[in-house]
Amino acid sequence: MEYLSPLIRPFLIAFLSSLLLTPLLRRAAMGIGFIDDPKPHKFHKAPTALLGGVGIYTAFALALLLTRGLDRPLRGILLGATLLLILGLVDDRQGMNPWTKLLGQTIAAASAVLAGIQISFLFTPYLNIPITLLWIVGITNTFNLLDNMDGLSAGVAFIAASTFAVLASRYAEVGPEQLPAVVAAISLAGACLGFLVYNLKPASIFMGDAGSLVVGYVLASVAALGSWKSPTTPTSVLIPLLVLAYPIFDTILVTILRWRRGLPIFQGGKDHSSHRLVSLGLSELEVVLLIYLFSLCHALTAALVTSITLRLSLIALTVSASVLFIFGMILRKAKV
Repeated sequence: MEYLSPLIRPFLIAFLSSLLLTPLLRRAAMGIGFIDDPKPHKFHKAPTALLGGVGIYTAFALALLLTRGLDRPLRGILLGATLLLILGLVDDRQGMNPWTKLLGQTIAAASAVLAGIQISFLFTPYLNIPITLLWIVGITNTFNLLDNMDGLSAGVAFIAASTFAVLASRYAEVGPEQLPAVVAAISLAGACLGFLVYNLKPASIFMGDAGSLVVGYVLASVAALGSWKSPTTPTSVLIPLLVLAYPIFDTILVTILRWRRGLPIFQGGKDHSSHRLVSLGLSELEVVLLIYLFSLCHALTAALVTSITLRLSLIALTVSASVLFIFGMILRKAKV
C-alpha cells in the first residue's frame, strides 16, 4: 500500500484548508448578500450562502502549489478552473446566458488541451482533441446539473476524485502524467470533503455554479490526463466512464425526459433523479446516501476493471448499464 503515501499530504492540505475557509466564506457571503434565495424549482427553504465554490477552488489550488508546484498539466487545469470559478460567480450573482456559459466552458477545456491533456486512444490528434473538448465540457455540465440537493454533488465528486487518485497512484509507473493526475484528483477530494462537512443536510452553504463547474472540470481533466492501467485499451476507456457513471446517467435521464416534454435542457427544475427519488417517498438524506452507494459501486467496478480481462470487463459494464437502465425506467414514472 506504499503507493498511497503520495496522497496524504495534498489531501490533508486541501481538506484542512476547505474545512477552515468554508465557514469564513459562509459568513462573508451572508454579510454581502451573496446568497441563494428559495425558488419554486429549488429544494432549500431559507436563503443560503453561495461562496462554497470559492473555498473548494482555493483549497484545491493551495494543495497543488504546496505539494507539487505547477508543472504544465496542472497549470492548464488551474487556469481553466480559475476561468470557470469567475464564470460561475458571475452566474451565481446575476445569471448568465447558457451560450455564454458554454463558450467559457469550451475556452477552459481548451486550456487543458493546450497543456497537453487529451485522450489518446483514437491515435490521431484530429479526433483526440475534439473528443477531449467534448468530454471536458460535457462532464463539467453533468456536475453543474447534479448540484441540486444538499451534499449530493460534493459527495459524488469526493468518491470519483478519490477513485481516480488511488488508481493513478497505484499505476504511477505507467507514465509521467500519473503523478500530476494523482495530486489534482486527491486535492479535489480533500477540498470537497472539507466543504461537505457544511453542505450535508441541512446545508449552511452551497458551492453554487462556481463550485460545480470547477469540480466537474477538474474531474474531467484528470480523467483525460491519467492512464488507467488495464489489459486492453477498450477497458481502459471504460474506467473514467464507470467512475463518473452516475453524473452521466443523471444528465442523460434529465436531457431525454426534458426533450420529450419540450422543455429547455438547461432550465432549472425538480426533475432530476434525486428529485424523482424524493417523489417516490425517500427522504433527502436517504436519496443522497443511495446515490453515494451507486457511485461507490461504480467506483469499485472501475477498480475491478483495471485487472481483469476484456470479456469480464464487458460483463461488469453490461451489469452496471443494465442496473442504471432499469433504474431510469422506474424514475421516469415518478411524478415531478
